[in-house]
Formats: sequence, structure tokens, C-alpha cells
Amino acid sequence: MALRIIVAGEIYIDRIMSGFTAWPQPGEESFASSLTREVGGGAPHTAAGLARLGNDVTLVGPIGNDPWLRERLSQLGVHAGALIEHPTEPTGTTVAVSMPHDRTFFTYRGANVAAEAALKSVGQCDHLHIAAAVDSDLLRWLCGRAKTVSIDAGWHPLWLRDPQIQSALREVSWFLPNEIEAAAMTGETDPQPMMKRFQELGIQAAIKLGAAGSAAEVLQVPSIAIQPIDTTGAGDCFNAGFLDAWLHNQPIETCLRQANICGALSTREMGGMNGFPTREVLSNLLNALEERRPPGSGRLPKKTQNAH
Repeated sequence: MALRIIVAGEIYIDRIMSGFTAWPQPGEESFASSLTREVGGGAPHTAAGLARLGNDVTLVGPIGNDPWLRERLSQLGVHAGALIEHPTEPTGTTVAVSMPHDRTFFTYRGANVAAEAALKSVGQCDHLHIAAAVDSDLLRWLCGRAKTVSIDAGWHPLWLRDPQIQSALREVSWFLPNEIEAAAMTGETDPQPMMKRFQELGIQAAIKLGAAGSAAEVLQVPSIAIQPIDTTGAGDCFNAGFLDAWLHNQPIETCLRQANICGALSTREMGGMNGFPTREVLSNLLNALEERRPPGSGRLPKKTQNAH
């Protein structure tokens, strides 16, 4: 029987411009070579990735009166019946300016002003992934809605440093920050002391390290080499790959390796999930990497292991 997965958070429509030759200075103009419309936001990206790998995924969040969005989610294999339609606001919109190795966002929240109310509508499920910086009370309540829970709150410095949030994160199965977010929470800059600090806080974290790969428990796993076209949603696609492997009882090293592949391959095309691999492509890459992997590779220095 398939696991019942809910992914909850803010929902956007992304208007992604790329192909700029340079970033304009104030008062200047720069022209993109391509424009793409796609479903955006951490929650839809992660939901679509999990669905592409064959999981049963329902998306929960606020939208406007938006038939195109519902149809697009259906095409991506994501159940859209639990979306909450705002009576007056349109679906949130982000204009994403994508450069080869980074991106900048200009956002109107729209219906996402009602995100907290939408999250309070989450039903019972096997796994809940939260893509929002919810307060500590709501986070604890949401942890009671599922057998296992993961969260990627994104870049919210005050949230990351809040002792009440750090306490509530102990109830979460997996916290999935990137390197900058992990540094803000732990005060560390390298994976080894970051992981040690998370262990001291009682938080189980998997850290996204960009081109350097990812780290969790006593492992750091390198990424794969790829020439990115659009990095929008890469971290959210990492989350989908990691959670898919973990929910199917794979070893942590496999979870990280699969997550790295999903995050990297998502950057091959415009939009947050268009480059996400199929199960077949993912399995072939994992097998090829396993054949080339030196014995004992990927482990952090032994003093981190002793911190358990």
C-alpha cells in the first residue's frame, strides 16, 4: 500500500527569466533570452518531485481562483483537491531572475497571506513535509498530524535562531536546511561542526552543501558534476529525492546520494521541477555511482562520529 504523503506550504506561480549576460545596475536594463511560466514554491517543487518518483502526494496550501495551476499540478501527478482557494487574492507570484549559479526573486505573496490557516487544514497522513517557517506551536501541532515529519523553512534568520523553534525541531524526523541556513542556526561554517552542533541540539538534519553535495549523521556525500541552466527549486528537489529514499527505508548514504542527483538534475531545465529525473534515470545513475564509489568514502572525520 502506497504511503500517504502531504506536502504543505506556500504556493506560487513562477515567471522565470534567464539568459542574461550581466546583472543590470540601478537605472539600467538587461534582456533575458527566455521566459518560462511554472508552478513555484518549495511545497509544489518537493511535491512534484515525490510524485514523479511514483509516490502518492497531496499538496496543501493557499491559491487564488486559478484553473491553470490546478491543471498543471494534475499534469505533474500531484493531488490538488486539498488546496484552499482565497476569496479575493490571486495565487502568489514570483519573478525569478536566474543566472548560471544563482538566482534572485521578486515576489508578491497573494493568497499566501492565508498560509497559516491553510496549514491548519492538514489531515492525517503517513508523512508530512512542511515548506514554510511556521511558528513553534503550529510546528508541534503539525507533528501530530503524521507518523513522520520533515521541514525546510527556507531563509528566515530570526526563525532559524529562535530557541523555541530549535526546541520544536526536536520533534521533527528531518530538518533540511541549506548550508547558509545551517550556519545561521549553528554558528558554524563547516559540515563537521555543523553536524556536531545539530546533534547537541537534538535535531536530525540533512544539510544541502551546493556543489559540495550534502551531509547527514556522520556522512558527507559529493554531488554530481552538471552545467546548470536554472537553479530554481534545486534544494526542494533535493528534499524530494532524500525523502523518497528515506521513506523507502534506504541507508542514509543512499538518501544523500539520491537527493544530490535529484537536486543537480533539476537544474538542467527551466522551472523548479522540469529537469527532475524519472525513477529509471535515477536508478541508473545511482547504480553507476555505486560501482565507482571507493570503499569507506563519504564519512566525516571520526570525532564527529564520536559525538553520537
